[in-house]
Amino acid sequence: MEYKSISSKLPRNEVNLFRDYCERKGVTPSSLIRELILKELKVSVPINVAGFNKITYDKENDNFNWTVDLDNEDSKSILNKISVEFLEDLNKEITNALDKRNSIILKSKEGSVAIPSNFLK
Repeated sequence: MEYKSISSKLPRNEVNLFRDYCERKGVTPSSLIRELILKELKVSVPINVAGFNKITYDKENDNFNWTVDLDNEDSKSILNKISVEFLEDLNKEITNALDKRNSIILKSKEGSVAIPSNFLK
């Protein structure tokens, strides 16, 4: 197996922070960099995944569970035992973010969708 080096330039203060971190963790900088690179390479992002968010109320515990039901019949748990307050706050933040986006793209009619601006040229 042939080995090659990879390098990166960092400001001196970041290099010092990284070296101190490695020292506290008890690893060499090169082994940590290698570990981080390999960890990133193993992360695969699904290209074709579709499904639906589903939030269900658990009346016995007065909380909610959030899952994503995938089109391939699989189901993934996102969060369990979500409090009412957390869900209300999340709802408020989602509404605020969508309202901000709609004002930026000048969306004013229900059901309209974003159109690529190059269509209008």
